[in-house]
Amino acid sequence: MTITHWPLCKRCHKNVRLFLLVLFFSPVVFAAQDNPYLDKLIDRAITLQLAQTSQWRYLLHYKTGLFGKLESEADDPAFFMADNGKYDPQAELNATLRNFFSAKSWGEKGEPAQCAFISRYEWLRQQLQFDRKRLTPLPCPTFNEWYTGINPGNLTLVFPSAYINNPSSMFGHTLLRVDPPGQDESTRLLSYAINYGAEADGDNGIAFAFKGIFGGYYGTLGIGPYYKKVKEYSDFESRDIWEYQLDFSREELRRMLTHVWELRGIHFDYYFFDENCSYLMLALLDVARPSLALSDQLQGWVIPSDTLRLAAIRPGLVKKTVYRPAAGTRLAYLAASLADELQETALALANETLSLADFRRKPYAPQQQADILLLAHDYLRYEYLAQRREKTAAAKLSHQLLQARSRIMAVKAPAPVPRPTVAPEQGHATGLIQAGLLNINRDNFLQLRLRPAYHDLLDNDDGYVPGAQIDFLNIAARYGLDQEKLQLDTLTLVDIVSLSPRSRFFHPTSWRVQTSWQRRLLPNTRSTDKLVFSVDCGGGMALRPRKNLLLFALLDASLLASSNFVDHYTAGLGAEAGLILQPTPHWKLQLLAKRINFRTGKPHTYDTFSIKQRLFISTRQALNLEWSQQQAFGRSLEKWMLSWRWYL
Repeated sequence: MTITHWPLCKRCHKNVRLFLLVLFFSPVVFAAQDNPYLDKLIDRAITLQLAQTSQWRYLLHYKTGLFGKLESEADDPAFFMADNGKYDPQAELNATLRNFFSAKSWGEKGEPAQCAFISRYEWLRQQLQFDRKRLTPLPCPTFNEWYTGINPGNLTLVFPSAYINNPSSMFGHTLLRVDPPGQDESTRLLSYAINYGAEADGDNGIAFAFKGIFGGYYGTLGIGPYYKKVKEYSDFESRDIWEYQLDFSREELRRMLTHVWELRGIHFDYYFFDENCSYLMLALLDVARPSLALSDQLQGWVIPSDTLRLAAIRPGLVKKTVYRPAAGTRLAYLAASLADELQETALALANETLSLADFRRKPYAPQQQADILLLAHDYLRYEYLAQRREKTAAAKLSHQLLQARSRIMAVKAPAPVPRPTVAPEQGHATGLIQAGLLNINRDNFLQLRLRPAYHDLLDNDDGYVPGAQIDFLNIAARYGLDQEKLQLDTLTLVDIVSLSPRSRFFHPTSWRVQTSWQRRLLPNTRSTDKLVFSVDCGGGMALRPRKNLLLFALLDASLLASSNFVDHYTAGLGAEAGLILQPTPHWKLQLLAKRINFRTGKPHTYDTFSIKQRLFISTRQALNLEWSQQQAFGRSLEKWMLSWRWYL
């Protein structure tokens, strides 16, 4: 019997309608403890073992730990509906179903569980075939407006290359871009970007690196305009961007985006080397298509270039790769195409030491004039983006330069920056095992070295930033063939080097920092070499006179800790100079000379000389030959080593 057939007065009809509306939108639609349909759904979910499926595991970010214990990597209690949902998938699934019967807002999200966790709802509805009469679907207007605004059509994995001067970006970065249907290259910047990062609260430098390594930050997921990310990475930090367009269906895209909606405001513990930006991007792809299982294939540490490799080797996953050179890359390429005199003239125009009127009187051909004006404009824009020029004055001069160029007829546009022959995912793997023969002052050893990440100055630069080194947790053990003794040879916690060559248009500072235990000559001991804890840093400059030659010189500071020194430490200042030469595409050579004057502890001068060579056999293997000599306290320590390297 319907309401219209009830024999009640008109006022009574209104009261009944009001009662039914209050009942429907009350905090609990059905009393969960007396809901046989809920019990039926839970029983069916247990029968189907939904809590053990990969889809449910990815939706809740469950992972098996070192001791076989299952635990969600989400660290926010608001993400779980069961008290022990972080550790119990079945309890979380039962609680999720229970809360789907409630119209009460979940937590602080201001919407019922069906809307707050819409990805779970849609998947469970599909698996359990919800009866709409017994589990009423609730409207989700806020989500629908958000989803319609994004208008997803395609998905792209984006990789801004490494930025060595920012600890959070030393290894590069990954994010996802959601493109509307029909998007083309000219309108990509209007898409939306999904990004995961640490809430650093303004920290930087050593504090940022320390907290990032040891989980001192929360990480959160966000979505916003893609053009802002391009401006940040490509313009401000001058990082080349690689875009990998992925082949996902509309259904898979919706599954991923509904999960992104679920993660609003939810925090994870952020770690630079495992639970980082790249790891969560792979987890989102696994939510969209569980058969990929990308996040399950990374063990121990996660490097952005490794995530690209995982995506690239999946047949049919990557449809197209697009390279977007940074503002600095475009500027350097345009400058290199012009003669030195033309470069100097462009620099004078940008610095306003040469007026446009005086420039027009110079006897340059029209094409040369156009190229000079464009180079001056691009340099001025680059300086402004780097916040080294005042905005109003720079904009005015830029406009004048472009106007002058537009008046020159029948000239060619500059050639576009060519795409690198090797993409980031095609470079060498970041992990390393090295085995070799070591001779120290005529004592023979076998050495085994392990390095989880990432790249050193003599590694093949294809797919990496030339002149940059990040060596992390590099450990080497040696076995004495004469003494038959196993020893720790070196342990490098972190060794970062940035040798950025200077030019007319770029004036970066080259620098290095290293923290390690290494073997050195020490006073008051018979041992030829003993382990010493050291902290070294330096700053200076680098030049690239030829394409295959890099020269560098740094001023250094060093701190050593050992019981052999007075007060157990010594500190000193000095300098180093060297070169890196690549005679052929498969052979690199490094020469280094370094002197440090230690004035505390035990005053002394420490000299180091080394020659290192590396021959690239393939992307995965290389042959290494090294010689070095250390001199101090009237003694010398000479080392020879021949080793084979496997990248994995």
